[in-house]
Amino acid sequence: MKKTALLFSLFSFSILFSQARTEDFQISLPEKKVVKSLYKTIKVVDARVDTTNLGIVQKGAFNTKARVVPTVPINTQLQNVLNSLNASGSGDGEMLIYLKQLSFAEVTGAMSEKGYCYFQAFLFSKNGDGNYQPLNKIDSVIVHSSMDVTKATMRKGSEMIADFISKNIGRQNTAPEAYTYSEVLNYDLIEKNKYPLYSAPQLTDGLYGDFRKFRSQTPLEIPVSTVKAAADPSKLFKIYSNVSGKEKELKKSDYYALVYQGAPYLYSELDYAFVKATKRADGDYYLTAKAQTTAKTSDVMLASAFFGIIGGLIASASDANAVFEMKLDYINGGLVPVKEIKK
Repeated sequence: MKKTALLFSLFSFSILFSQARTEDFQISLPEKKVVKSLYKTIKVVDARVDTTNLGIVQKGAFNTKARVVPTVPINTQLQNVLNSLNASGSGDGEMLIYLKQLSFAEVTGAMSEKGYCYFQAFLFSKNGDGNYQPLNKIDSVIVHSSMDVTKATMRKGSEMIADFISKNIGRQNTAPEAYTYSEVLNYDLIEKNKYPLYSAPQLTDGLYGDFRKFRSQTPLEIPVSTVKAAADPSKLFKIYSNVSGKEKELKKSDYYALVYQGAPYLYSELDYAFVKATKRADGDYYLTAKAQTTAKTSDVMLASAFFGIIGGLIASASDANAVFEMKLDYINGGLVPVKEIKK
């Protein structure tokens, strides 16, 4: 997907050890106190698609795949981080973290390994009325490359999480909007409906150079005159414009998305076509497109798939192509793999 980070680090377990292999993850407690902390407790709303694990890493000389399963629940660990940061005299406020993604994955190359930790969350603070005001958000990834990356990646991921909390516990909330706890539980729906892509009754025809323009429904001033579909009518493999008075084929990879006759299409680099997306009852957009994978994908845990990370993280050029049903992430324009479409 153009200008959209699309990393699929998809691994399968061996038949013998697929259920037994796990790796613990513990957030390291910060040593330095925060003098002006306003918060005593932190509540967690776990909105991850797969809450059973935190991705997949590789263990031992044979790189056996292991699910990352914390022995201490994440909500307990985050409270421990806050306790560790608080000095005497800290405030008694409450924070709430709406956790969308916390995932580890590793990719093995010829000479080294790369480890990834992806962290995506919204942070709120509770006000005097018992409602929650948005405080901050994070949509970030750390990458570590070495011969053995598991411990280093987990350490850096731990630091990223603790740093996010540390930087916000002294912040006084001035956000004008506030939500009940019930509303926070459905915060994804509230947040994405702020954008015309999700709230407008009809989409605006035209080409879009990036995801933000697509989300705000502000197309480029390049009229599309005609299109040509592939054998699969959901894919447009040629687009033309007559902006200069003469019809000319446009380079598809220069654009993020196309709305044609009211229907949205996202550019897929591996399909080399604009692929039609469909809005479903849950308010999200779905499409079926190729993705780069490693090994088998039948036993993949969704939490091991990274998507929409700015900077373009790709597993490797030698990876095979598989076809997935994917959901558009309204925050960053990446694609969430939902399920593999078998041939």
